[in-house]
Amino acid sequence: MFIVNLFSVVLHTIVVTVLLLHDKEKVYLKGKDKIVPPFRFGVEDVATKMWFHKLAYPGQCLTNSHLDIIFYYLRKKGKYAKEPKVKFTTTDCLFFKTIHALYEKFIAQKKNLSLITAQHAIADYIRGRKMLCGSPWHLCDHVFFIIHMETESHWILGRLNIEERRVYMYNSLSTAMKDSAAIKACQPFAVLLPHFFALFDEFKKENKPVCLDPFKVVKVDGLPQQTSNDCGCFVASFAEYFIDMKPIPPIFDVEKHRDRLAVLFYKYARMKEVKFIDSEDEAPPKGPKKNLS
Repeated sequence: MFIVNLFSVVLHTIVVTVLLLHDKEKVYLKGKDKIVPPFRFGVEDVATKMWFHKLAYPGQCLTNSHLDIIFYYLRKKGKYAKEPKVKFTTTDCLFFKTIHALYEKFIAQKKNLSLITAQHAIADYIRGRKMLCGSPWHLCDHVFFIIHMETESHWILGRLNIEERRVYMYNSLSTAMKDSAAIKACQPFAVLLPHFFALFDEFKKENKPVCLDPFKVVKVDGLPQQTSNDCGCFVASFAEYFIDMKPIPPIFDVEKHRDRLAVLFYKYARMKEVKFIDSEDEAPPKGPKKNLS
């Protein structure tokens, strides 16, 4: 990881017409918040400067949009690296909602295994077909989950180690009560995924352990702790530290991490806009071929 020190210059470019008010939802002058044309980030377009403001400034909650875009680019980083340090893939916020909805139904129907099928959306994620730049899970060693604890208004990170059959839980706001709630939020992954894995012969062929017993949920200790509403930034950074095989530092400068993310995404969007660059994953789908006969 590297730290970009020119954020103030870039921020000035973004927010030339900024009006600093106490209300963080009304930072920009009326009509000056729009980005035209919107910045295209593959999985989602960003049409407001407020998106960057929320990403850059400590104490502001990141949204599904922020995390989906960040984790999309982490997937790309792993998939297209010449020599990836870790074989991994990531999921998105919709995956969390989908597996939690299935788990609630599963429990309500007294653990009805007929709900777990190869046609379910979760199975498509496992095949690597549900998201842009997704990878089949049987080719990965680790899978990252974005987990939102709605009752706590708090993001945590889950990391499945497929070989160990463990879900590692990363919580930047660790108390006995919140850790208990976080472990509970990991249960749908721990309980349902073994049953989905058993549907695919590919895991056996890759010598991945297949068993119907729930995965063990393990809390990762010694993590830096947030002091404000920065859990989304912590989640993104925890994942990137692991992907880069770097130890997570005990002291975490959240402002520098936010600055870095905002600068990198803004510079990348501007580069794409100026040079008309689209990767294969981000390009719009091609229309059907015309029959010229």
